[in-house]
Amino acid sequence: MMDATLPMGEELQRALNRMDFFRLFRGLSVEHEFDSYGLVEVSGEVGDFSYAVAAHLQSWTDARLNEFDARNAAREDPLIVHLHTSIVPKTFRHEEMQGHPSGLMDGGDNRCAVVIPLHTPAVKRFGLILLGNRPAPNAPVLAGIALEAALIFQRYYDVILSLETITGLTDSEIQIVRWTAEGKTANEIATNMGRSAHTINSYMAAVLRKLQVANRAQMVATAIRSGLIN
Repeated sequence: MMDATLPMGEELQRALNRMDFFRLFRGLSVEHEFDSYGLVEVSGEVGDFSYAVAAHLQSWTDARLNEFDARNAAREDPLIVHLHTSIVPKTFRHEEMQGHPSGLMDGGDNRCAVVIPLHTPAVKRFGLILLGNRPAPNAPVLAGIALEAALIFQRYYDVILSLETITGLTDSEIQIVRWTAEGKTANEIATNMGRSAHTINSYMAAVLRKLQVANRAQMVATAIRSGLIN
């Protein structure tokens, strides 16, 4: 149970949907003087990681996500390496990355990154990444950020992620399957969701993998048989 004495306590208990959690993580980012944030899921190999696919909640646009991925092409992002190999929060400073910066930082507009490893009770890895031009936080501040992030993430798991594990698909992925079944193209779905066609195709690839099917026709048939869509 969340500690209602914490400043975010009541607001945290009222959080029920993705927009609520977008605001909570955004509030955490702003409170600590960061410019942007992203909550990403970490799975597979480091070299296969894609921000466009892995981002659950973020203040970055689709164009920025694709830009991050393009910068990281053919190299391992040190922020994601940290999320794969550690459970300890860490601060990254651009000037200390010795010619091997993250794709999130080598554009020159983010001098500091804080990476908070998170995980579900089933040990599914996630990470909160905060970006900005502020000085690196000291150890007590970093510990406070990590605690706030963990409390928000626990609530996010309780009301969002734990329900997704029942089907294995997120709300967005189920909606994409539903629209595909109705005959909509990736471009039409992208327009409906306010995302890029590239991002929709990335989501589609994730759905095919989760349902263990080879194409969209099999995806729709499997979703109907399993009761995901009517």
